Amino acid sequence: MLWGVPTVLRRAVLIVPAIGLSLLAASCDDFFVSGSSIQSVSVTPSNAILKVGDTPADTYQLSSSSTTVGGTVADDTATATWNSSNSSVVTVAAGIVTAGATAGTATVTARDGGVTSNSVNVMTYSVATPANLFVTADGIVSGGNAAPGSYQFHAFLGSSTAFPEVTQFVTWSSDHTTAATVNATTGVVTVLSTGTPTAVTITATANVGASAPATQTTITGTLQFTAQ
Repeated sequence: MLWGVPTVLRRAVLIVPAIGLSLLAASCDDFFVSGSSIQSVSVTPSNAILKVGDTPADTYQLSSSSTTVGGTVADDTATATWNSSNSSVVTVAAGIVTAGATAGTATVTARDGGVTSNSVNVMTYSVATPANLFVTADGIVSGGNAAPGSYQFHAFLGSSTAFPEVTQFVTWSSDHTTAATVNATTGVVTVLSTGTPTAVTITATANVGASAPATQTTITGTLQFTAQ
């Protein structure tokens, strides 16, 4: 049927469809591979504090979820590979962080499909279990005034600065972000110029482990000031 067509054109008619099929097959392969590959892994919460010396040992349950390139989200807490940066401080398996024999700090991550999660900050302590956090600030007194600028806040695991500092192991928040914002992980507060004195409360929240998982809880501490 093609014998009246020049040789070059006959070859093009035969080759071009073959190339098109190959490209289509490659595109399909890429789609299926990408659609099932893990793009990110996320572990929550972002921090935990456990006590050493309890029997049984203090634990805290973390959760992990993976997201594929195609957007599918799955709970991989039980199947991910977990890692602690300091096994003498804490160990971790299936998302359960267990206090070791040493008071100190560590980071915990989960890994799935070759992708590593965000790092969770973990601290262990040896003082009595606190009921709350004590919050202070450089340059601001509780109930005082604060001019526009940046201020470092601090959190302590107890009722005064005599207790262990946990500034990097809590989550920080502000109840009036139009007057003062706060970095959730560092505790640096930025007081903004609003033109009107505004009462602001900065809160530090800690995730606290326990010997019985059902008793895991959170404790908080606050400092209030007036943004000028």
